[in-house]
Amino acid sequence: MENTDAATGRKYYANVVTKVSSPEIRCALTCPLWIANPKFLEDLCRRSYSLPLPSPHQPFRLDSSAHHFFTISSHPLYLPNHPYSNYQYWQESSWDYPAELLEKETGKSEQKANEWVEKLDASSGNYYYYNRTTKETTWDKPEQYKPATKAGVNGDWHSKIDPNSGQTYYYNKKTKETSWEKPEGWVDEATASATATASPAPASATASPAPAPAPAPAPAPAPAPAPAPAPAPAPAPVPAAVNKPPNPPGGPGRPPPPAGPGRSAPPRRKDPESNEGEPDGGDGTSGSKKDGDGNGDRTTRLMTVAEILEQIEGVTFEGYVENYFKLDRKGMFKGKTTVDKISSHKNELIKTSLLQLPPDLSSEALQTFRNVTGYMGDRGSSKDPIGHVNKILSSLMLAPEQLRDEVFCQICKQVNGNPDPVSTVRGWQLMVIMLASFPPSTTLNQPLQAFFAGKLKAEGEFVSEYAEYCLLRTPLIFELGSRRELPTQVELESLKRCAKVTLRVNFLDKKYLMLTVDSWSTAADFSAAIAERLGINDPLPYALFEVSSDEEERVLEPDERLLDLVAYWQRLAVEERKGKGKTATIQEFSFVYKVRLFYEVKDDDHAGIEMMYLQATNDVVDARYPCSEQDSLTLAALQVQEMYGDHPGPGKEFRDLHGIDPYTEKPRLCNFLAAKYFDEGRTDELIAQIVKLYSKLTGYSTQEARLSYLDYVRSWKIYGSAYFFAEPQNSSLRFPPAIVLAINHKGVLIVDPDTKEFLAEYTYKDVVTWGHSSNSFVVVTGGMMRQTKIYFKTDQGKEINSIVKAYVERVMGPSAGGGEVAAGGTV
Repeated sequence: MENTDAATGRKYYANVVTKVSSPEIRCALTCPLWIANPKFLEDLCRRSYSLPLPSPHQPFRLDSSAHHFFTISSHPLYLPNHPYSNYQYWQESSWDYPAELLEKETGKSEQKANEWVEKLDASSGNYYYYNRTTKETTWDKPEQYKPATKAGVNGDWHSKIDPNSGQTYYYNKKTKETSWEKPEGWVDEATASATATASPAPASATASPAPAPAPAPAPAPAPAPAPAPAPAPAPAPVPAAVNKPPNPPGGPGRPPPPAGPGRSAPPRRKDPESNEGEPDGGDGTSGSKKDGDGNGDRTTRLMTVAEILEQIEGVTFEGYVENYFKLDRKGMFKGKTTVDKISSHKNELIKTSLLQLPPDLSSEALQTFRNVTGYMGDRGSSKDPIGHVNKILSSLMLAPEQLRDEVFCQICKQVNGNPDPVSTVRGWQLMVIMLASFPPSTTLNQPLQAFFAGKLKAEGEFVSEYAEYCLLRTPLIFELGSRRELPTQVELESLKRCAKVTLRVNFLDKKYLMLTVDSWSTAADFSAAIAERLGINDPLPYALFEVSSDEEERVLEPDERLLDLVAYWQRLAVEERKGKGKTATIQEFSFVYKVRLFYEVKDDDHAGIEMMYLQATNDVVDARYPCSEQDSLTLAALQVQEMYGDHPGPGKEFRDLHGIDPYTEKPRLCNFLAAKYFDEGRTDELIAQIVKLYSKLTGYSTQEARLSYLDYVRSWKIYGSAYFFAEPQNSSLRFPPAIVLAINHKGVLIVDPDTKEFLAEYTYKDVVTWGHSSNSFVVVTGGMMRQTKIYFKTDQGKEINSIVKAYVERVMGPSAGGGEVAAGGTV
C-alpha cells in the first residue's frame, strides 16, 4: 500500500502481512514485502534483548527520511538493530522503485534472468529449467534464461590458502579440480583493499543469494517421471604418487593432484551450487566439513541425499518396527498386530507405548503421544499448539534415549498414511523440531533415515520437502548431540518452515554483518561463513566470541550451537528481568568476531591484515599492553594516515582530530590515544605532536600504514598476549603466590601482576610438552638432558592448552603437541 511519512511528508510503500504479538522480536510473514519507511523495522527492534537499537550516531547509519526499498523474507528473523538491509536471501537492496510495485501500478513485470536455472533430470538425462521465484518448471528454455557467466579474469579458477601448509592452491568451482600449480592462463589479480567489516548498505551489501530450494517436479511429458536429485558421481581412482599422504581430498569425479614433497593435497573448496558447500543458501548454516587447527575446525557437513542413501542401503524402518515395537498390543494370547497397522496413523490415543519400555517410561510415553496428537490436531485441545511442543521438549531434553526414540516413532506413525494434509504437515513440523533438539539412538538412527528416504517421492503437499529436510539433518544432530536449552519462539517458527534465522555478528570498529543460521549451525560454521564473506585467506587466527554488556568475553567452542546459545541468553534475560523488574538494566550478550591468535598474516591477505590492524588499534587505545607516550603518538600518526590519507600540505591546517566524534560522543582524540594520555589541558599539544608526525608519512598507502602499525606493535614482547591468572605450584622456582601467564605467538611469559616484571620467558622451541586438567596447566621446558616441569593451578587450563597448541603447531609443525594432565599429574 502507499503511505505518507508524517516526519518528512514523503510517500513510502509497504505490503505488511504480519501480526507481531510476542515478547520476542518476531516477524512471521506470509509473503515477501517491500518497505520504504525505516521506522517500521526500528519499532520492531525495540524489544530485542540481544540486538539493542543503535546509537543515533552509529557509523554508516542512513538518513531516516531516505526513500529506500528493501524486502523481508517470509520466514522469522532475529531483526537487526539497523533497518537498511535486504533480508530475503541476501539479495541486493535497492534505491530504485521495486519491480513488484512497478508491476502492480503499471502491469509491467521485470523478471531477472538469473531467476531461471538449468537442472538435470536424472531419470531422463535431459535438462529442464526451474524458476527460483515462481517455482515454475519447463522443458523449454525460457526467453529470460541466461547461462551463468564466468566470474573474474580467471574464469572458474580461484586461489586460496591451504590452512595446514600456508601455501596457495587453485580450485576450479565448476570441475571441482584442485592444483598446487597455477592453471594455464592464470592471471594474478591485484587485490583491492577489502573492507573487512562492511556495514550493510543498499549500494554495497553484496552477499551471495541463497541456493535455490529443492526443485519442483519437472514437467513430465507422459509418461516420463519427474526429475529426481542426481546421485553424486563416484570419485575417480587416485593414481599412486610419491610422497602423497593417504586419501587426500579432491574434487568429485577427478583425482586430486599428486602432493609434492612435504605438503598434502590442497583442500576442497565449498561449491555453492551443490549440497557439499553452503546448503539452503545459508551463510552460517551447517556446511562443509573442514579439518584443521584453530577455532575454525570441526565444521559440520551436510551430506548429500545420495551419500545417505548409500549408507542406509538395506535398512528399513519396517525392520526396526518388527524387532523393537511392542506388537502384542492385545495381550500375549490374543494375537499380534501387524507391522503396517502399528506404524500407520491412528485417530485414537494409544493405550501402551510403541516400544518396549519400563513401566515408568511407558506412562510418560502415553502423555507424550497426547501432546503429539494435540499439536497435530488429531485430537481436540484447548492448549496452544506451541504449548504442546514445549511440553514435549521439557520432558524429553534430559530424558533417557528410549523415551526420545519413542517420540520419533510416534511421529512417524502419525504422519504415515495420515489422510489429513494439515495434520500431516504439523507432524513433519514436529519431527523437524525434535531433530533440532536431540538425536535418535544408534539403534534408531539409520531406520529413521530410511523412513524419511521412503517419503522422498511421497504425494501430498510439502511431504517430500520435509522428508528430505529431515533426512539431511538426522546425521547432523546425531553428530552434534542434544542441545542444552529449549528453542526460542523465533527458532520454533523458523523450524516449522524449514527456514533460517538471521543473526548479527559485531566487529571491533562498530560495524557488523548479518548472516543466516539454522538450528544445527555451530560456532565453527559461523566463523567459516564470516571469513568467507570478508574474503579472509587464512581464517585460523580469528574466532567468534561471546561478549557481555559487562565487557566479559569468552571464545566459543567450535561445536557450540549458536541458536542454543541465543536461547540460553534469553533464559538468563527472563530470569534476571523477573528478579530485578521490567525496567531494570540487565546483562546483554552479542557475537563478536575478532583476532584470537596473533599469527603473522601474509601481506596479500588484505582482509586479514585489516582484521589484525583493527585488533591492534583497539588494543592500543584500550591500553591492553604497556606503551610509552612517544609510541602512542607515533602509532596515532600512522592511524591518522590510514584513515585520512596524506596530510593536506605545508601551511594547511589539519582539524580532523579536534572536536567531538559524533559516533562515540567523545573527543576525537580518544580514537587514537589511550585514555591515560588524554588530558583536556593537553589536547592541543598532543594533537600538534601527532600532526607533526603525520605530516612526515605522506605517500604511505592505506595498506602500508596498516603494515607499519602492525610491525611497530609486533616488536613488543608482550603484544598479542592472552592473559591468565594462575598460581604456581613449584616452590623451588620462587615465583610469587599469584602470577599472570601471558601466552602469545612468541612463547609463554610469566609476569608479576604487581610489578609487571617478566619473571620467566619460554619460547616455543624451549617447550618440550604441555598439558592441562580441569584445574591446572603444566608446561615442560628444557632439552634432551635436562627438563623442568612447571605446574600452575588455574580453572582456564583448557583454553591455555588450546592456545599453546595452536601456536606450537604453527611455529614447530603439527607433529608437536601436548595433552591432558591425568589424575596423577603426569602429561
